[in-house]
Amino acid sequence: MNRSTRRQFLKSSGAVIATAIFPAWGCDGNEVRFKSMPTGPDMDIIDLEEMPEEGALPLPPITSNARHYLQSIKGTNYDPGLVADSWRLVVDGLVDQPLTGLTYADITALPMQRQVLTMQCIGNWIGGPLVGNAEWGGTPLSEVLNMAGIKSEATRVKFYSDSSDGYTTSIPLERALRDEVILAWEMNGEPLPSKHGFPLRLINPGHYGQKMPKWITRIELIDHAYLGYWESKPENKSFKWSDEAVATVNSRIDAPLSVWDDVKDPANGGVSVVLQTLRGVEGSPFVIHGIAMAGERTVESVRVSTNGGRAWHEAQITTQRLPNIWVTWAYEWKLPASGEYEIVAWATDSEGDSQPRTDAGADLYDGRTGWHRVRVKVASRAG
Repeated sequence: MNRSTRRQFLKSSGAVIATAIFPAWGCDGNEVRFKSMPTGPDMDIIDLEEMPEEGALPLPPITSNARHYLQSIKGTNYDPGLVADSWRLVVDGLVDQPLTGLTYADITALPMQRQVLTMQCIGNWIGGPLVGNAEWGGTPLSEVLNMAGIKSEATRVKFYSDSSDGYTTSIPLERALRDEVILAWEMNGEPLPSKHGFPLRLINPGHYGQKMPKWITRIELIDHAYLGYWESKPENKSFKWSDEAVATVNSRIDAPLSVWDDVKDPANGGVSVVLQTLRGVEGSPFVIHGIAMAGERTVESVRVSTNGGRAWHEAQITTQRLPNIWVTWAYEWKLPASGEYEIVAWATDSEGDSQPRTDAGADLYDGRTGWHRVRVKVASRAG
């Protein structure tokens, strides 16, 4: 086949022009604008008709430190400005030998391991930008806990962020002792940026960012349940943010772009959606693409509908499928007649669990998993 007839795309466009307006995004109560954050990872040119075998697919894209999403209980731009020389880590509670003055040099001298992880905010809305994929470097949490000696009655590990932030959370001891749960001081090969948790943050694969505290200054072993900052909210209500916070399968459409004219989480209401306009010759290709992730499982498939979910088509997974890491996916759409259309994405993981059509009940406080829907206008012309 002549290369000029092969279906390729670069970032968000194929042979069709998408009239794009970049959104001003925010998160929940912070009302912070996200204009500098991308709708999706940078995409290489992909030939959908000559995709390599599964084992030869490229690795999933990495999000740069500058473009990785930020979140904290004091706002997206909060930065306590901790200094390595004066920072200390305390490890106490149900331990044999409390550690009261571990320095940055002590921590960074411990055995190092690196791992790639896709992190997503538990409060990220469907199709939202609060997700990123980075390589984290640090030492297994178990190294530090074993230095202190774990008493037999300990059942959970509680984390305290710097007092200026005040964040706390906890995880089961069994989880804390897994090799892949690390105390990280590097991000993408660089010292952990201050807003991402310098000097030390937790990386806890298979969970939402809620369970990966930043700016850690104290680790306490306890023998009882503990609900941290988010897990104890909303106050005065029977339902709370999940204490499990296990990441589940979900997907997002990055092209055509989702556009909102609001700076708050669209789930809070009051959002006006601006429809994208795709212009081109009827029958010409537009490559719909996006990301999908499945926590500790892998993404098995992504299906795409261009008519609101009445009919489905299999998308191509365009990167390697790995646990705890997003994949990119693509589907070639032949530009239809002029009109309005609703594009929908629906992912299934390696255990056969699929995204539900909509969120319901407590799911709203346990990671958003409903189908992502993007409405578009098509303005096509005869060839």
